[in-house]
Amino acid sequence: MEFVLERNQRLSRSLLWGCQRAFYERQGIEAWRQGLIPNFITSNPVIGRAYAQVVLGWMRDWCAVSVPDPSQPFYLVELGSGAGRFAFHFLEAFRRMHALSRLRDVGFRYVMTDLPERNLEFWLSHPRLQPFLEEGLLDIARFDAERDEQLVLRRSGTVLAPGTLGNPLVLVANYFFDSIPQDAFTVTDDGLLECLVSITAPQPEPELNAPDLLERVKVSFEEHPVEGAAYDDPELDRIVQHYQEHLSESTVQIPSAALRCIRRLQRLSGDRLLLLSGDKGHASQEELQERLPGIGLARHNGAFSLMVNFDAIGQYFRNRDGHVLRPMHRHASLHVGAFLLGQPPDGHGETELAYEEAIERSGPDDYTTLLMRFENTFEAMTLEEILTVLRWSGWDSGLLMNAFNALMAQVETASPPMQHEVAWAIHQVWETRYLLAEEDELAFLLGLLLYAMGRSADAVTFFEHSLRLDPAGPGALFNLGMCHVQLRQDARAKECFERALALDPGLTQAREMLAQLQSPDWHRGQEDEEPDEAL
Repeated sequence: MEFVLERNQRLSRSLLWGCQRAFYERQGIEAWRQGLIPNFITSNPVIGRAYAQVVLGWMRDWCAVSVPDPSQPFYLVELGSGAGRFAFHFLEAFRRMHALSRLRDVGFRYVMTDLPERNLEFWLSHPRLQPFLEEGLLDIARFDAERDEQLVLRRSGTVLAPGTLGNPLVLVANYFFDSIPQDAFTVTDDGLLECLVSITAPQPEPELNAPDLLERVKVSFEEHPVEGAAYDDPELDRIVQHYQEHLSESTVQIPSAALRCIRRLQRLSGDRLLLLSGDKGHASQEELQERLPGIGLARHNGAFSLMVNFDAIGQYFRNRDGHVLRPMHRHASLHVGAFLLGQPPDGHGETELAYEEAIERSGPDDYTTLLMRFENTFEAMTLEEILTVLRWSGWDSGLLMNAFNALMAQVETASPPMQHEVAWAIHQVWETRYLLAEEDELAFLLGLLLYAMGRSADAVTFFEHSLRLDPAGPGALFNLGMCHVQLRQDARAKECFERALALDPGLTQAREMLAQLQSPDWHRGQEDEEPDEAL
């Protein structure tokens, strides 16, 4: 027997979205820390650097003659900042580019937003974001994309409301529009049908917005004729009408909440807007016509997402005399589109050039496609090739962790100049990190690489950091002891081995090293012998 929770409801009004909200409110940052939500593709140094190039190009276009309002910063607002990784990588790249450009004296402020209050608290306490907060380059705000028309910034107290911004506004929306309400319609030769959703469960559900409801229910769609206009909204109806006239026997999703959110936010700066959005979706009318039938709801451990109709977003901007930039080739993993409103003094030349270089020619989609190939071939790469991939990645910590075994197999026997390159790369990766739960593991692995190259003084720093994050780690204690052995610091080494054994009495390597340190022949023999290998 099945219990009907909802029958033939418009998709954007479905109880699914209440469950989605409840999931993110309950999970907070744990949704990313536990890997429940996919995010690497939009949260790495490569995409941060690419967006930074486009935003700087946009600012150059608007400041070609003079700064629209020199008394205000340019505001860059990210919707759904989640774990904060993208914001960190963007700010790292943009601050450097901005400082070296002719716009170095033009102010900017990045604003991270999200719905769960727990996410905002996490950003305020994250050590990698503190320098940007203290410099006034970063602020945060709670923002409900379905309702809010203004942003109240927590650090500065500034209120961004319609008509308050003197300069154009940048919006960033990565993996965001796929997770807020949409509608779905099927265009046929006989007319327009709306795909209405029904939800059933194997047992009664007293709480229809439970954060884990999606894990238990069945979601189905049924097509029903549309009488009259699809929306009581001329702009959205115009987009639907366009599809009725240009598509045949095709189902399209209308990102209704996304379009209304964009419309509210563009009022902040008088219709001068750059939207950069990366997501899975359909970028053109041709892709919509060729798409497989059905809605394609993807489930993510309690949450869900839908494909984004970027073509509809593009229509919205063109209908307002805007401009759309998209790659000419079809994306494999991630579509990144740029949507522009307003007319700078000399046009959008700098923005278009930056988009072509950073997104079109070698952008985040290409990086992700090739990276998936590299991850399976690190063992076959030379040290030079692995370092090349690391440089290309912008010193991504996740990539180094994936390549760790291949690095360990080669670093000990590498030439001194190559070991120097590896050591330098290790410090670059450490400076570029933005970690949620794996920082102790990264520090431990970097320490092992340095120890293997005989750089024990540097390795000590990383093992000690690993222990600060995980004091009960016998492996880090043992390897810290091995570093002190290499450095001829026997008392410290003895203390580390004893602590490691207290945590893990079965750690035979630590017991053997203690025995060697206590041997009367130890100091005489250590001049000629190398100590045992690290764990």
